[in-house]
Amino acid sequence: MSAPLLQLQQVSKRFNDGDERGNVVALRDISLTVHEGEFVSVLGPSGCGKSTLLRIIAGLTAPTTGQCLYKGQPVNKPSLERGYVFQDPRLFPWLTVLENINLAGAGANGEELLNKMDLAEFGQALPHELSGGMARRVALARALAPQPHLLLLDEPLANLDVPLRQNLQAELQRIWEQQGVTCILVTHNIDEALALGTRLILLSKRPAIIRYDLALDMSFPRKIHQAQVAALKTQILEWMEVH
Repeated sequence: MSAPLLQLQQVSKRFNDGDERGNVVALRDISLTVHEGEFVSVLGPSGCGKSTLLRIIAGLTAPTTGQCLYKGQPVNKPSLERGYVFQDPRLFPWLTVLENINLAGAGANGEELLNKMDLAEFGQALPHELSGGMARRVALARALAPQPHLLLLDEPLANLDVPLRQNLQAELQRIWEQQGVTCILVTHNIDEALALGTRLILLSKRPAIIRYDLALDMSFPRKIHQAQVAALKTQILEWMEVH
């Protein structure tokens, strides 16, 4: 097997919440290895530390103990090789769609990404002229513009209606398959985790530890009513109730 793309080695994160309760432990002794080409779904209850974990991988937050290695080197700052998609699109309101995408260094690639995201007619539009789903696609295109090796997805489809969410899930799967980018998706939506992942990491309540690391050896596309998928969902719900 090839060398790991990413390694988390006994990573813990403690925050000082600034009141008499003292420190809050978000993550405890997280060890995780990710290889190139995987699509890892990180599932856990709200507030368990999923986003903190992703921010450590991105280089936006430093672990309190342990270390995060990307291509064998310690992660201590953000890198365009690790694209990040936030839950909020965070587009610059004074820039056009194409300018927002090119801001990440796409250059001539910006027009191509517009076509891939079915946004070719909106390159000169401003963010306030876009629907919520279109803005999410622009944010995804911006993260893909520098051609990252690792795409970090922090609940980018949260709070969308079901049809739009399913359409964007299909778009993410297509990008993963066609571009070969490694993906780590943080979500609290079990259906989404099962629909997209080649692997599922289940975190406990805070302080988060890895409860289960499960290979999702099922063909795509997946539907939640399929027997194998439905059985897994039931099992995961039981695990989450216990932990």
